[in-house]
Amino acid sequence: EPPKQFTWRYKDKNGSVKELSSYTPQQFYKEITPEDYSPSNYIMIMNDPTREYYKLYEIQNYKNTIEGINWIYLNLPNEDIKKAALASIKSNEPMYASCDVGKQMNRESGILDPEMYDYESLLGVNLSMDKKARILTRQSGSTHAMTLVGCDTDMSDQPIKWEFENSWGAASGNKGYLTFTDKWFSDYMFRIVVHKKYLDAKAQSCLTQKPIQLPMWDYMN
Repeated sequence: EPPKQFTWRYKDKNGSVKELSSYTPQQFYKEITPEDYSPSNYIMIMNDPTREYYKLYEIQNYKNTIEGINWIYLNLPNEDIKKAALASIKSNEPMYASCDVGKQMNRESGILDPEMYDYESLLGVNLSMDKKARILTRQSGSTHAMTLVGCDTDMSDQPIKWEFENSWGAASGNKGYLTFTDKWFSDYMFRIVVHKKYLDAKAQSCLTQKPIQLPMWDYMN
């Protein structure tokens, strides 16, 4: 049974520990969430080049509670996803993001780039595969979720590199952060959850579609 009441305290940004307070789950939720927050305002957007873009998809039987809803996402080209992500970052709103974090990653430096390692020269094998081929052969997929928090752009406001805040602790990466190039974003980023207002008009117009049903064992689940 879910708890009817619990006690909780926290440390503020100045390092001061606040007194224990008692809450019901509903009271706690109301206090920590912004007044204008609603889950219905957010959408998961995916880059899956094996399927048609600008379509809604739903993973069947994927809800994790009896009264829950299945996982629904809008499939978009990378450029649309990047524009929405950049708009969210500029509005100081970080995002849930999921990617294939183990690919072309230097864990000590916290840098991810498709040119990080030259496996072809080492192994003498042509390993060139595009994102679609990697997905279909299950060589790549969404393996880890982090918070997408930053983006570095050029003088034309085009992304150069991005930044995750990870959950592996300060000893991993750059004090817990991972920096990845824009090319790595294209190759290994799969999905983010973003406020619908950051999508362009074309993407927003797709949100009224009836989702295409996918089995729960789908490779993009």
